[in-house]
Amino acid sequence: GEMAVHPLCEQLVAAHVGCLRVATPIDHLPLIDAQLAQSSGLLHSYSAHHRPFLSPHDKQELDSFLAQYLMLLCSFREQLQQHVRVHAVEAVMACREIEQSLQDLTGASLEEGMGATMSEDEDEGPPMIMEAAPMDMSSNGHDMMGFGPLVPTDTERSLMERVRQELKIELKQGFKSRIGDVREEILRKRRAGKLPGDTTTILKQWWQEHAKWPYPT
Repeated sequence: GEMAVHPLCEQLVAAHVGCLRVATPIDHLPLIDAQLAQSSGLLHSYSAHHRPFLSPHDKQELDSFLAQYLMLLCSFREQLQQHVRVHAVEAVMACREIEQSLQDLTGASLEEGMGATMSEDEDEGPPMIMEAAPMDMSSNGHDMMGFGPLVPTDTERSLMERVRQELKIELKQGFKSRIGDVREEILRKRRAGKLPGDTTTILKQWWQEHAKWPYPT
């Protein structure tokens, strides 16, 4: 009861929900919103029936504990966000490397906004596999204040699935169209007789190997 009516309670709930939002699959976010709406009524109920009973010393200890716990949640959220950003940056860098390799091989410049030529059936492929970045835990897998494991295995798995899906959407929107543009440029140059025979063979082989899933894995 004392925690529910504490001035830091709303901030603690917000920080906790912030962690959950980062580490929760997109299709499960409505469940968090529903539970958050219910928590508001519970807090008001506690406040209406609250009768202070803590001594000044105990109240001071509670204040200190909740302040430290709030800092812990904020730090944890930042770690989770960094966890997601690291994989996003790695995917972007991989895209750039592939784009540069294509340009070096074909000599064709990659232009934005020319549309895609591959069908939705062609761009589906095996899922990307990403290793989970290690979290900052103590040797026994618990956080420094003893509140249990920071990221349960199921939660970490859900986070990786969410990252994979979001990156796949981003890659489809940008990289897919560029691959199509390069293919059209290659065909135009081949029809114009600008590509040697061995180059055409190399490009055809590359396309057959990568057309189904031209994304970093």
